[in-house]
Amino acid sequence: MSLAGAQSNLWAVEGGNKLICSNLLKLARTNLVEARVTSVSLHGSENKALYQVKYEQDKEQGLSFYDIVVIAAPLHQGMTNVSFENFEPPIKDFPGQYHHTITSIIHGYLNSSYFGFDDPKLFPFASILTTDLPNLFFNSIENICPVNISDGFRRKQPQEAAIWKVFSQEPLIKHELKTLFRSYYSVQVTDWAAYPHYDASVTVPSIVLHDNLYYVNGIEWAASSMEMAAVAAKNVALLSYNRWFQYLDMIDQKDLMHKVKTEL
Repeated sequence: MSLAGAQSNLWAVEGGNKLICSNLLKLARTNLVEARVTSVSLHGSENKALYQVKYEQDKEQGLSFYDIVVIAAPLHQGMTNVSFENFEPPIKDFPGQYHHTITSIIHGYLNSSYFGFDDPKLFPFASILTTDLPNLFFNSIENICPVNISDGFRRKQPQEAAIWKVFSQEPLIKHELKTLFRSYYSVQVTDWAAYPHYDASVTVPSIVLHDNLYYVNGIEWAASSMEMAAVAAKNVALLSYNRWFQYLDMIDQKDLMHKVKTEL
């Protein structure tokens, strides 16, 4: 998982990986409310939980009631700023922080001589990973290979202008850009909370926060990726369905761990 973001055989959806989510929403025929959730409060009787979800939409306040709520956003130290009300025990932010990474997408000519290759044609790398060296201003460099139906698959040659993805701890300054690239046309910079700051003392949060209140992003504290998020989402969907319809034999299956080990 630690190398997943820098491997050379990664694939992406043309138009952006976000299209996976938007098309899944269309297939599910959901009623999507594009708003920022501000709070989730517990209502209802002891035998049946009912959740009031408050949100802000176009500077106006709104609320809705739901039988089942799934939180698909990180709840660690103010990452989401969603408050939970009327819960006992209280639901608070989990301990732990996310690691920020600067992603720079650069269209230009890589300076192969900086890596010891005076002739760009002899430069053999599509991805460059670094270790924790002092005074090194980047973590990794990767050639983003375009793939489309008309042109097929062709990686740009080192002497050609290509799209490069550079991970760093701080935004690259002009001198650093000129060190890595002979020349460049454009630079796009994104500062994002890439993945949790892993620590042996931090535990993985529960997937169940309360009756019919579920949490997807806790799995990031085991490993963080789109694939892991999909695994967590499927688990939550199955768990919430089986609990709602009281298919308890599907939840606490006899000899479940034995079955898993056998299949593996």
